[in-house]
Amino acid sequence: MVVQVSLWGNKCDLCFSAGDNNYETNVDPIRQAKLLQSNIVGDDDTALVWQLLESAKPHRCIDIVLDNAGFEFFTDLCLAEFLISSGTASQIRFHGKQIPWFVSDVTASDWQWTLEQLSNSSMATLCQLGKRWQQYLLDGIWQFSTHPFWTLPYDYTSMKSVARDLYDDLSAADLILFKGDLNYRKLVGDRAWPSTTSFNVALCGFSPTSLCCLRTLKCDVVVGLPEGQAESTQAQDADWMLTGSYAVIQFATNAAL
Repeated sequence: MVVQVSLWGNKCDLCFSAGDNNYETNVDPIRQAKLLQSNIVGDDDTALVWQLLESAKPHRCIDIVLDNAGFEFFTDLCLAEFLISSGTASQIRFHGKQIPWFVSDVTASDWQWTLEQLSNSSMATLCQLGKRWQQYLLDGIWQFSTHPFWTLPYDYTSMKSVARDLYDDLSAADLILFKGDLNYRKLVGDRAWPSTTSFNVALCGFSPTSLCCLRTLKCDVVVGLPEGQAESTQAQDADWMLTGSYAVIQFATNAAL
């Protein structure tokens, strides 16, 4: 469920709200994730992700390629906390952007501001989390970095040739979690794939390590759907690919691991 909370955090996007209060932040996120579970239209590959992590080496490193600052970022931090406190991972490496490229992308200043706000919160639980997460940074359990490639005009199949240092860095992880719509589009080349095209095929060979995308649909690009899923969802909601109300959790394993 914690994975789905992070997934649906992707609904909170300044491109939609323009800074107005967003109803998703005023409800119980766990309850909301349960209510929206049927709106995961792609094959829910969560079980495969956990299977990989359970079989991986003892000191597991998970990378999270971030999307939006704000509430979504907080849900990503909560997912990272679960991965560490449960012993599922021993290190989390977060990847942000050098500039807020698509309005609300997480930057280094967002990272610092969020942890400071949490650490100084009047709510004891949030304060405790903020201080714990700052300690994770000091201990190297969590790391945050940016790279110019994330805001360059390339899809991710170009990473190995354009930014080999980043590709090699990602290759050292046991799993990469890509958050959000833009990362998804760059993973699959922003092409008009038939919706039933497998996620592995659409990656066009991009495979630094095993990866999973948590994405709510905000554009007309999607792969990995069962036969007939796109048509039946279209019949129920003509704008299903644009509003962030539907989602996919899609996983691709690196057979070499």
